[in-house]
Amino acid sequence: MDLGQKIEKLLKLTSMTKVELAKKLGLKDSSVISHWVKNRFKPDRKNLQKLSVAFNKPLSYFEEDLNENTSQRDSFEIREGTTTAKTLYELISSLPSSKHIGIALEIQSEFFDLPYTFEYEEFLPVMFDAKNKETFALKINSKTACPWAEKGEFALFVVTDSVQSGKIALIRYKNKYTIKKLTLDGEDIVISTPSKKVRISQSEVVIVAKLMAFYRKPY
Repeated sequence: MDLGQKIEKLLKLTSMTKVELAKKLGLKDSSVISHWVKNRFKPDRKNLQKLSVAFNKPLSYFEEDLNENTSQRDSFEIREGTTTAKTLYELISSLPSSKHIGIALEIQSEFFDLPYTFEYEEFLPVMFDAKNKETFALKINSKTACPWAEKGEFALFVVTDSVQSGKIALIRYKNKYTIKKLTLDGEDIVISTPSKKVRISQSEVVIVAKLMAFYRKPY
């Protein structure tokens, strides 16, 4: 049972409406609850703790489906050569499901096209554990393509159709692909970069993958 199904089941068992739950959690409206139930967005740890209190369930009941999110944050950044990076690589490389990440594409513009299938010819010399989900890297060749990365760095992604609010994701928007931060705002989504924000309907966005990290390939 995924997290959305658990929330929906608990609402029924407690005869609580989404509006009532939203009030208990201190949310301004119930649309966020709807996003969670549909598994489009995931609650952060603070809201998981509130759900635990609201439904009188242990925090682990809600966290077990979010292990990936709690073990490697959607938007953490690591650079090759740091102690943190080396320790992380050593830890993950020892896991049975870890694997090297293929470089899918070099991107230079804010909006770009992706091939239907990736045939990796080059792989990064790093490994990540993504629970056997598809992972890939995009080489960032300009700040326009991804303002959070430096030119020449690689953005590492794991394929998913949901992401926590406030996290960076690869999305399809207006028939093009782009890397943006996604934030829930009522029934709408705000897609943003450090320099601009656009408020749009959730129906206009397809979440393709979430950001795991940035990596600079050693020379």
